[in-house]
Amino acid sequence: MTPIAIGIEIGGTKLQAGVGTADGQRRGLARRIVDASRGAAGIRESIPDLVREALAQAGAAEADVAGVGIGFGGPVDSRRGVTLLSHQIEGWRDFPLGAWAEARWKRPVSVQNDASLAGLAEATFGAGRGRRRIFYVTLGSGVGGGLITDGIIEEGQGLGAAEIGHTWVPDPATGRAVHLEDICSGWSIARRAQALVARGTRTSLRGRGDSPGAITAKTVYAAAEAGDEPARVLLDETARTLALGLCNVAALLHPERFVLGGGVSLMGPLLWDPLREHVRTHTFPPFSSTFDLQPASLGEEVVVAGGILLGHRAAMGGR
Repeated sequence: MTPIAIGIEIGGTKLQAGVGTADGQRRGLARRIVDASRGAAGIRESIPDLVREALAQAGAAEADVAGVGIGFGGPVDSRRGVTLLSHQIEGWRDFPLGAWAEARWKRPVSVQNDASLAGLAEATFGAGRGRRRIFYVTLGSGVGGGLITDGIIEEGQGLGAAEIGHTWVPDPATGRAVHLEDICSGWSIARRAQALVARGTRTSLRGRGDSPGAITAKTVYAAAEAGDEPARVLLDETARTLALGLCNVAALLHPERFVLGGGVSLMGPLLWDPLREHVRTHTFPPFSSTFDLQPASLGEEVVVAGGILLGHRAAMGGR
C-alpha cells in the first residue's frame, strides 16, 4: 500500500482529520463542529474517533500510517510540539499536543500553526505552486499568516512567525494603532458594521437583521453589492488596511505571491478590486510588479492537506 499519513486540524469552530499520500491525494476525510463547552479535553477525546472514520473511508488501518501532522488554531512551539494558547477554547495553554499524539498513535508527529500548514499546502499543491516564496494569509474569524520558502515553513525561533494579524495598522475610524485583524477579520467587519447601525448611520444594514448583532461580513458584502454606500466604504477601508499590511510584508520579505484564504477572501470584486488598487498605490516602488495576489484554491480542507504533508515529512525525520 502507498504510504499514508494523518492530517488533523484543530480549530476554534471546526475539527477535521484526513488521510492521504505525500503527493496530495486525500483518501479519507472526517469533520466535526467543535463544542467549545467541552474544552480542550473534550476535543482530544473526539480526535481518535475522527481519525478512525477517515481511515475507514480510505480502507486503511492505523498500522498503515507513517506519520501525523497537526494544524492548531493558535500559536505553537513547533520544536516541542506544544500549544501555547487558544483564544477560543479553554485548556490548550502549554499543552504537549505532539507528545499526546505520539503516545496515541505511536508514530512521528509534527505540530504547526494552522495558517502555516495552510500556506504549506497552497505552496505545494495549490495557488502558490511553482513559486519559490509565498506568503499565505487566512482571513476568517481572525487573521493569520504563513511564510513558505522552497517548500519549507519559515517559523523564526520555533514559536511561529508571519503573524500578520498581530501587526499594527491605523484604525480607519480613529487613526489609532490597532491589530490588522481588528479591522480585516470577518468578525471585525461585522463588528464595525454593527457600530455603524448603532450610531444611527443611514444604511440598508439596519433592515438586514432583527438586531445589530445579526449583521455578518456576508450581509455587509450583500449590502455593498446592492449599492449601500456605507457598506462599500467599510469594504474599501478593509481593503486599504489589508493592503497596508501586505505592502509592509512585501517590503520586509518580498514574496513572489500572496495567497489569500479564509471566508473573507471569498468576497468578490468589491473587496478584491480596491485591495489590488491599494496594493499598487502603497507598494515600495522598486518592488511594484514583482509579486501578485491570488485567492487560495484548496478550500476547507487546506489545513488537513498541509497536515498530511507534514505527517509524511515527520515520518522521514523532517519538518
